[in-house]
Amino acid sequence: MSNPGFTWRATLYDVDAVPDNVRCACAESTIDLTAAAAEQAARLAEPPGPDETSEPPRWVHFPWRSALVKIPGPRLYCRLRLDRNRNKLTPEEQDRAGQLSIGIIGLSVGHAIAHTLALEGLAGELRLADFDDLEVTNLNRVPASLCDVGVNKAVVAARRIAELDPYLAVTVVPEGITPDNIGSFLDGLDIVIEECDSFAIKVLVRDECRARGIPVIMETSDGGTLDVSRFDLEPDRPAFHGLAGPLTAADLETLSAEEMTAHAVTILEAEQVTPRMAASALELGRTVSAWPQLGGDVALGGATVAAAVRWLAQGRDLPSGRVRLDRDSWLETLSDPLAEAPPPTNETTRDETTTDETTTDIDVDPDSLTDLQLIRFAASRAPSAGNQQPWRITVGPDAVTIALDPARTSTLDIEHRASAIAVGAALYNAEVAAASRGVLGSTTITGTGVDVQGTVRLTPSGRATAGSADLPAVLARHTRRERGTGEAPAPDDMARLIEVTATDNTRLIAITGRTEIADFASILARSDRIRFLTPELHREMFAELTDDPTDPRGIQVDDLGLPPSMRAMLDILRRDDVMALLDEWDSGDALGADAAARAESASALALVVQRGTDTATYVQTGRVVEQLWLAAEALGYAVHPMTPTALYATDDGTARGLSARHGDELVALRQELLKRWSIGADETPTCVLRLSRAAG
Repeated sequence: MSNPGFTWRATLYDVDAVPDNVRCACAESTIDLTAAAAEQAARLAEPPGPDETSEPPRWVHFPWRSALVKIPGPRLYCRLRLDRNRNKLTPEEQDRAGQLSIGIIGLSVGHAIAHTLALEGLAGELRLADFDDLEVTNLNRVPASLCDVGVNKAVVAARRIAELDPYLAVTVVPEGITPDNIGSFLDGLDIVIEECDSFAIKVLVRDECRARGIPVIMETSDGGTLDVSRFDLEPDRPAFHGLAGPLTAADLETLSAEEMTAHAVTILEAEQVTPRMAASALELGRTVSAWPQLGGDVALGGATVAAAVRWLAQGRDLPSGRVRLDRDSWLETLSDPLAEAPPPTNETTRDETTTDETTTDIDVDPDSLTDLQLIRFAASRAPSAGNQQPWRITVGPDAVTIALDPARTSTLDIEHRASAIAVGAALYNAEVAAASRGVLGSTTITGTGVDVQGTVRLTPSGRATAGSADLPAVLARHTRRERGTGEAPAPDDMARLIEVTATDNTRLIAITGRTEIADFASILARSDRIRFLTPELHREMFAELTDDPTDPRGIQVDDLGLPPSMRAMLDILRRDDVMALLDEWDSGDALGADAAARAESASALALVVQRGTDTATYVQTGRVVEQLWLAAEALGYAVHPMTPTALYATDDGTARGLSARHGDELVALRQELLKRWSIGADETPTCVLRLSRAAG
């Protein structure tokens, strides 16, 4: 070219169309990247489609480097280069961003912005305008080299972008923006990023963009100030939000340097300017020749402007206004994550009818307790969903009553069915404790709905039942959530558990085959995913967890048996904003992976079904579930309840109502469970226990 200083375009050639003179000129700098690109494409989580792999490769000539590089066609190259953007930008958002036409005026600060936009694939066309050539004094903030000194700043930026993505359309305006060319520069642009030094041009750009409905973004570098003017939404918004009054470009053409500085400080808001910049404003023309800027501030500006453009591409609400991202202010708030945290406060209000200070310790000596204390303590050791202990225990001289507490419930506790099972388990424990002391009389279950309760009557010469020997097991019973070995159960074991569970209203479905277990694990995984992705269910799930060892309710995080990788992710999993994104992306299969892996590690799964759906029947089934649990532990199995999200829904409508976005999926999962294990029309699933042989 006649003026190599303005050469910025990379020339693309078909594979067999590279001119001989180009090949000769680039003989020592010819690179073929297509084989490596093909290997990388094969490793992508989502393999490229035929429209990407069928494109022929291209040769790219970079004349300012005398280099020739062979790369994949545009679709595959774009796919490879931007693959790590995935989830930060969805494919649809990336496509929208790739259609944006963006103009950047001023290529000192603007260089970092233009390059960041190209890096993230946030434009399909860039127009770069700057009249100035690169100087050595620019090299504290412009990521160029000595070889670029004397080259137009817009050209320097365009070359760097071409070497990153030769398929990206870039136009250079080396004369900068003038009143004569601003119209053609703005034609067809979606966004303008203004980073020039001339205040007259700053105002001219805003006047013209307002007239055309083009949003303007500016980053000042000082204090990380990002400024957005949404002229596309607010055609009457004044330049610089009115901070400088009714300013026109003509007004600025005759201002002195001192007057210009005063306008700059006003526009930047004097009280918000960083101390070092404010002091420098008083030294302009004296100890400093121009506004000071740091490379780190400019790099931060590239990141913040790119974030604003990304929001626009994503259709997010980006209003007119300002935000400051001051690195120095951030550093002043530096804190040590390993510093000792304040001790947790236990704000749990103890209910005197449910908790006795002398009987909450698991390691208490039963022989040190009175009959009533022991009965109460044994009842409180029953399992309950989320360890919420949804009961009220009332102790009298001749009876212990365990009533359902409707306040301790959750969305999944449909019509308090899970709570009723817990009341039944507590009732059985109370019977065992009473029998062990020889004071067990009759047991009754009365009331309906939330008024259901069980009463164990006590007599001095009470009956001793076979269950009285279960007291040590009742007091030692606990949930073991660690993964099992998958060792097959002994046939006699399952026969014993089926026998324990067989009553007029209940039966046990023993799931022992590896295929059957995998089928249940699949249902559980999909069910758990929905629980994570449904806001109310997600909040309730994490509300069940506690790190406070003195809290008598809830599940201790340490008791979850989480693998280290999962424990490290717990604070991510509890974030509702993360779950909302996964739901929006129709993603999140990994959310159910841990539950599925635990289920698949089982020796067997014990699915209890019952006839009847009234609350009293669930209480009766709870007594059976507790006996099943104790019998399984006696056989050496670790026991862990695994509850699909819609387990307590007795009809499809109720299942659907558990999740606004995923109700139909829950209905399908419920029907899959019923059909897979041939649960009768007069039966309903009540409980699933995972039975495992613990590793080691």
